[in-house]
Amino acid sequence: MEHALTIALDGAFSREPLTGSGQYTLGLWNQFSAGDACCRVVLLLPGPDCAGPPKPFRTGKLAKLWWEQRGVVEAARATNATLLHVPYFAGPLRSPLPLVVTVHDVIPFLFPAYRASLAMRLYLRLVSRVARWAHAVITDSEHSKRDIVRVLGIPPERIVAIPLAADRRFRPAADPGRLAELRQRFGLPGPVIFNVGGLDARKNLPALVEAFALAMPELDTDTRLVIAGRPHAENPRLYPPLEPVVRRFGLERHVVLTGAVSEEDKLGLYQLADLYVYPSLYEGFGLSPLEAMACGTPVVAANRSSLPEVVGEGGLLVEPDPRELAAAIRRVLLDDRLRQELARRALDQAARFSWERTARETLAVYYQVWGSHAEDRRAGGR
Repeated sequence: MEHALTIALDGAFSREPLTGSGQYTLGLWNQFSAGDACCRVVLLLPGPDCAGPPKPFRTGKLAKLWWEQRGVVEAARATNATLLHVPYFAGPLRSPLPLVVTVHDVIPFLFPAYRASLAMRLYLRLVSRVARWAHAVITDSEHSKRDIVRVLGIPPERIVAIPLAADRRFRPAADPGRLAELRQRFGLPGPVIFNVGGLDARKNLPALVEAFALAMPELDTDTRLVIAGRPHAENPRLYPPLEPVVRRFGLERHVVLTGAVSEEDKLGLYQLADLYVYPSLYEGFGLSPLEAMACGTPVVAANRSSLPEVVGEGGLLVEPDPRELAAAIRRVLLDDRLRQELARRALDQAARFSWERTARETLAVYYQVWGSHAEDRRAGGR
């Protein structure tokens, strides 16, 4: 194709597929590499294709910083790319190529615990400058777009909200034997309430445990609350332990803290759950309730931040305090007809999101930036 675009997609997070940025990078890359894209997309990986970093920058966070500021630019130039897309909140301060950056959220600016260290505060200053310089910013929701405008001061016309999607493997259960094995392994004799997606403070999990305690007297005594995942750091301010909360309400036999689970087990727990509850106080998008809905699992979610955009009419949106959550839990688990209706609505809502749509709308941003950059160059701009 004449004047075809070559897009350099920073693939550093593709090596961390369990992170949000990793899932996003791989979701885009899988769509682009399927052959439907009308431009060439190259996945850039730190490695031998670019000159190595100086010795102090070869490991840890300094290696990541070197890649973001120098390595990714060198790798992009080696592919003769016409545009660089960094699919997370980072990127080079100086790039010879037009730059698109994805800012999934501005959580560190809104919650002080996420920017407690001096190193993090300095890094946020750096990446904020990058985002303000970038030719376009992509984000995951209209709510995140409004916060980016307010917090980073980027004009709204330079920000495009493009929703994410659940992977195709998230679908209703087809293997009863697999679910029976999960029930036996995790000790789940009756109805299951499930939560996964992080243990950090903004996830509001103590409120979920308290809500379960409030609802439990009216529920089947075999009901279990299953919370999957493990902290990413030993910072109790950022990752407050749940065990003391469970003991305070005497729920040791009824709350199952699985620790880290495999992607296969996560899928199975979505599928066998009678209810998925997500009381998070802030999400740039909220992928896990969408994954639950794609499995046909009824969802109760916080009526906060981007979650109404994701859950929509597919679940129940409530205030994320223990009493409201408890009322919603009782309402769903004690009403078979409502639970079946929510399962149907969940599948309908999840079907509105796809990686095909995400990739198509992302390509439109690439072409808009490329066209604007070409006009600027003809006019003598940057």
